[in-house]
Amino acid sequence: MKLLRYYYMSVFCILLIACFEDKGNYDYTELNVPVIEGIHTQEWYEKFANVDTLRINPKITCRLEESESNWEYEWLLMPIHAGYNKDSVVISEQREGYVIGREKNLVYPVKGKAGQYAGFFLVKNKITGVTYKTDFYLKLRTAIGDGWMILCEEDGKARLDMISYRAEDTNFISRDIWHGSDFPLGKPYRLFYNFNQTKSDRLVWSENGTWGLEGETLWPSQETDLALQFVESPGKVEVAGSCVCMNTTLEREILVTSAGELYMRNYYDIAIGAFFDYPRNKIEGQEVYYRLSDQIGFRPYWAWPTTTAVLFYDMDNRRFLSLENDDEFLSEVSFSSTGNVSFSAKTGKDMVHMEGNMEGYVFAVLVEPGTSEYYCYGMSLQPDCKVFCTHQVKLLPANTDRITHFAFHPLYRLLYYATEQGDVYAFNMNTPNVKAEKILSFPGEKIAVMKFNYPAPFVRYEGWEKARWNWIYIATNRDELSEHECGVVRMYDVSEITLKPKKKFEFDKFGKIVDMKYRFRGDEAITQ
Repeated sequence: MKLLRYYYMSVFCILLIACFEDKGNYDYTELNVPVIEGIHTQEWYEKFANVDTLRINPKITCRLEESESNWEYEWLLMPIHAGYNKDSVVISEQREGYVIGREKNLVYPVKGKAGQYAGFFLVKNKITGVTYKTDFYLKLRTAIGDGWMILCEEDGKARLDMISYRAEDTNFISRDIWHGSDFPLGKPYRLFYNFNQTKSDRLVWSENGTWGLEGETLWPSQETDLALQFVESPGKVEVAGSCVCMNTTLEREILVTSAGELYMRNYYDIAIGAFFDYPRNKIEGQEVYYRLSDQIGFRPYWAWPTTTAVLFYDMDNRRFLSLENDDEFLSEVSFSSTGNVSFSAKTGKDMVHMEGNMEGYVFAVLVEPGTSEYYCYGMSLQPDCKVFCTHQVKLLPANTDRITHFAFHPLYRLLYYATEQGDVYAFNMNTPNVKAEKILSFPGEKIAVMKFNYPAPFVRYEGWEKARWNWIYIATNRDELSEHECGVVRMYDVSEITLKPKKKFEFDKFGKIVDMKYRFRGDEAITQ
């Protein structure tokens, strides 16, 4: 079957080559047949998609002396499974889509889906009109295993870049992974990644809906439209918050839409057709539905103990709500106090930011309505679904610029925040009477993302990987550059709380960055 496939590919190539114009010159002349060397014809070229550049420098010799100006060159590359007249496109137009170069020496930044490709080097004698062909083959691999998925905007459309790790000092930068795709995502909003040993979800939310990203290529498709996974398809799903949580009897996929609606389904039943059914954003036994914030407080990923509650925030009544055990609907929270810390679930404040860590804590930033007074709330999630109050302090900012982003350190009681002017501050919740300290500044740049990377359980990490759990990741967009190359990602070690951050890596020339999510090694859909 493999030989037969290559036979059909050769026939297809002959059809493509036949598109050359016939000059109508049938005089018999001695052909100066070129000998083409320097192209691997018996072994595969192997490259990483959206990372590597395919360089081939052929050597051409002729029996008779001939000027190079008499030769015309063309390089074509097409998937092994390509078929003639796909989608009823005329063959001349289809052929043009496979051209990757028209110079003698090929320099081609490889883009496209991972897979096997057939390549052709065509040398045409402009005097005789005769074309000579040399075949080669390319295996295109993916470099999008574990690493940061970077959602960008470019000319009003979504673009995906990625920083992948292979060793402590070895990184792959994949740019414009969706190059060549005309999938209508529209303006990008957010990325989601729900790691799980059984099934990991990679979702992208854009102006036209929410789609899953295929495991090996990270490409969206019509088949992965999340709207198809609802009992009553809403036409377009706008997922603003998402997580996967597990207790002792049930693992659930949780979604919060941009309208504040809550949906759930049993994660284990997805393979047999489980759907999202009806909104759950109300309290058991009541008829009123509440608009929920897209901020979800939970113990990240699959970590023990697994019976902790999941926290939500009711934007209508400015209060915390919880989802416990196998409950189908939300519950009012009765916080338990620890030490001198005690507060009501009904805070009267607006939710700004909330995140959980692997220790079982959930930290939240809330703001007094109509003011710029921020407060830090800390809650401990217990195995019996009780929630303890642990922290309540007022943020003492050291700036007058508008605050745009927040991130909590995974180990230390430190809150980091970023301002509209591109500055980053650190606030120590253990010394609440001391103002925040400026630690970084990016003049001429807008901070788009600031976060830490929480580890996934059941994935074996090297020492250098574990050290990165103390790194803060900051993505910015440079004001003076276009959306094609304005994005910058910097990584800082903040493991020493008494010292300034230590910059470890800086990567640039991404699209205009909108969001970032880390994809873990162990995602079962990855092809290694």
